[in-house]
Amino acid sequence: MKRFAVLGAIVISGITAVGVTAQGLPGITEIEHISGNVYKIFGAGGNTVVFVRENDVVLVDTKLPNSGDAIMAEVRKVTDKPIGMIINTHSHPDHMGSNNQISEMSGSGVQVIAHINTERRMEAATGPFGASQVDTSFTDRMTLGEGADRIDLYYFGAGHTDGDAWIAFPAARTVMAGDIYAWHMSPLIDPGSGGSMLALPTTLTRAYYGMRDIDHVIQGHGGVSTWEEFRSFMQFNRALVAQAEATVQAGGTPEDALEALDRAPSFAVFLDHKLKPGLEYGGTPWSRALINLRVVFQELRGEEPQLIMGVEDPHQH
Repeated sequence: MKRFAVLGAIVISGITAVGVTAQGLPGITEIEHISGNVYKIFGAGGNTVVFVRENDVVLVDTKLPNSGDAIMAEVRKVTDKPIGMIINTHSHPDHMGSNNQISEMSGSGVQVIAHINTERRMEAATGPFGASQVDTSFTDRMTLGEGADRIDLYYFGAGHTDGDAWIAFPAARTVMAGDIYAWHMSPLIDPGSGGSMLALPTTLTRAYYGMRDIDHVIQGHGGVSTWEEFRSFMQFNRALVAQAEATVQAGGTPEDALEALDRAPSFAVFLDHKLKPGLEYGGTPWSRALINLRVVFQELRGEEPQLIMGVEDPHQH
């Protein structure tokens, strides 16, 4: 659970109230309208999606602990309706850290939903954050509500973790992807939570062909992409794993594989040397690609894959 330890260190080292940053982690910013009744709140951990239904509000992910007041302040800029449901894309505490706080603030009746693999981790009191109750879990797909209030929940397989849920809002032609697609660069892989770089291309391909009529893809961290941008992300990660397989067979290294990928102009955005705005505490797309090549090399060789949080990009600018 190294990921929990890292996030725990971030929280303990300085974030006791939203708006205060530690180690470069950005604070919450102004709520942003995406489409229809869907909004996004950036900062203090993962993006929080706000979906305004006829009678209440659904939140997708609740950031780091102690973010509840700041999340609710942003929600109240667009609606006075009560919080009726929280959906979590996965179990990391920068995405479900304020579940309990928001549930307490909202009174009884807030339903929490997650994938069944995520449920097991959320309800286990591991790390410094304690347990968070899940009321309803799903395996492959679940539909909630109808018409303008409809929400479709999908699970297509492992990637960032083995419980990555996709939350679609059909009326708004929008999906929240969670950390399997964050910052429009190859994702962080958490093997300790069942994540797999080797499985990622299949999962992304299933997601791309398994969802219909999507225009807006909300990243787990960062911004909002078009469906075509998500398609290019899928293609890059497929190419990364394919290149890793070819390079392993040829006796090469992850660095050799990265050099080969770097020769494809269409992959330039995923191998950029600039830090992403809001990710100043993390690495560049180039360094993340190298990390994931190292992870998939470990998987291909039958080794136990390790969580790698960062490597230096010597070309960073």
